[in-house]
Amino acid sequence: MKKIDALNFYELLEIASDASPFEIHHAYKEMFQLYHEDSLASYSFFSKEEREEILAKLNEAYSTLMDEKKRSQYDQLLIERGILEEEMQYKRDRKQLNLIPNSKRSGADTELRIRERLKTMVSSNAMIQEILAHDDLSGSDLKKIRDELGVSLEEIAEVVKVRMAYLRAIEEDRFEKTPSRIFLKGFLRAYAQYIGLDADTVASRYLKRFNS
Repeated sequence: MKKIDALNFYELLEIASDASPFEIHHAYKEMFQLYHEDSLASYSFFSKEEREEILAKLNEAYSTLMDEKKRSQYDQLLIERGILEEEMQYKRDRKQLNLIPNSKRSGADTELRIRERLKTMVSSNAMIQEILAHDDLSGSDLKKIRDELGVSLEEIAEVVKVRMAYLRAIEEDRFEKTPSRIFLKGFLRAYAQYIGLDADTVASRYLKRFNS
């Protein structure tokens, strides 16, 4: 078994090198809880110093892999060292995280847990927070946020029961293809709520563009 210093960030979090941001966040949360000082599962196995070292390494791994630029630079370093194959890097257009619960786990409770995890990702992501600071939101802004979270449009459509054509029209600002204002507001709220955003804020800021 490798010592912690010998583990790369993917090995440390026990995830694949092409893991999505959602998977990274979920893995980090589980590992953090395992090694936190209040964890009974690992309390007797590590000293306080060892625990602090592990948590510091976990935080470093998380901050690097959740930042697109830093992750790309880190992956390139692993490639140069022969640790990672280039085709095994994460690419948004190649991998979309399937958040839709399967038949064994379906239900409102599972969807709620997914939304809570996404809310945490939204609040800790600098790029998303920068977009949300704007007075209005465009469809391309919403798409950037969705892509950053690793959620596919198909997943949203299936869960919130809104036609894909309408969701695409929203993301492309094709107002002539969207439904009437009252339905559009409802679709925006459902879209926003699923990916962990404030539904009222997204609807009002997007509709500023629609109204103009």
